[in-house]
Amino acid sequence: MAENKLLVSGGCLRNADDLEEGKYYGKATLLLLDLSTGEYRELLSKSDGGEHYPPVNPNQQYTAASLDGDVLWLPTDTEIFKYRLPELILEACYSHSCFHNIHSVHAFDDFLIVTSTGLDNVVILDKHTGQITRVLNSEGKDPWHRFSSDVDYRIIYSTRPHDSHPNFVFRLDGKYWVTRCKQEDAICLEDINNRIDISQGANVSVHDGLWWNDKIIFTRVDGFLVFCDPISKKVIETVDIFALKRNRLRGWCRGLWVDGETFYIGFSKLRTTKSTNKLKFLMNSSFINSTNSKASVVAFDMNNKTVNNIYQVPDCMIDSIYGILPYRY
Repeated sequence: MAENKLLVSGGCLRNADDLEEGKYYGKATLLLLDLSTGEYRELLSKSDGGEHYPPVNPNQQYTAASLDGDVLWLPTDTEIFKYRLPELILEACYSHSCFHNIHSVHAFDDFLIVTSTGLDNVVILDKHTGQITRVLNSEGKDPWHRFSSDVDYRIIYSTRPHDSHPNFVFRLDGKYWVTRCKQEDAICLEDINNRIDISQGANVSVHDGLWWNDKIIFTRVDGFLVFCDPISKKVIETVDIFALKRNRLRGWCRGLWVDGETFYIGFSKLRTTKSTNKLKFLMNSSFINSTNSKASVVAFDMNNKTVNNIYQVPDCMIDSIYGILPYRY
């Protein structure tokens, strides 16, 4: 059955030009997108900080969430919230000193798998108690080879530059895998030599990692979908979703949900960054005349390889999109 509504999580940029890393976003927002009307409605927002954030200008964004039955696990940079659907009743909040710049949380069985991107680690929690069961480094190193387990990283603005920048976790062959922005790949956390080379030398960052039929799909930040064979661990197809459109979205592609043959893909508004090498894809000729730069959710028909719709987010609702999920209520 086709989706009618989607949850879109992200954050709103601060109206300031001199903010440093770790201070860009002043408001975390969870939106409901009605696909039949194209209208967005705010469900949740968070702009205050607290003991788990820096004292001034805390970075506030809802990152890639996870559905677990009637539970929505919704992360910020330093906290994991448990909300009961459809009323969005807050039931728990988990936070640990090793949480920094969280990009995603995933619920698998009795565990929550958290990408603590700022520490290049993946943290595994007991989802019933919130206690840490394991910490795994996304380069196969000791989790504390670079950082200290005695420091509360939640109150630190930035730990950049990151060594690997883990983004998104999925399961393959019964094991946890994570995408890595810097290496442009996905690796098995139990054996980092077991990897998928997603960008294949394109020098473009990668995100996501969802199963579709018998393939695994990743997003590249330049607006390409990458399809991989889970057996050979090889790329079998790369699809430019805007290949048939002249005015493509000028944004950072991240966030993906698949419903049958329709792919819902998030595009974030570009912001100032010191990592200008990550924006080299904008020099491609297909971006030069692009003027559309608002945060948007794109509906792409995989069967016909066409863009069916672009759902632009109104100003001041979301600038950066991290995750897209179905809302079946």
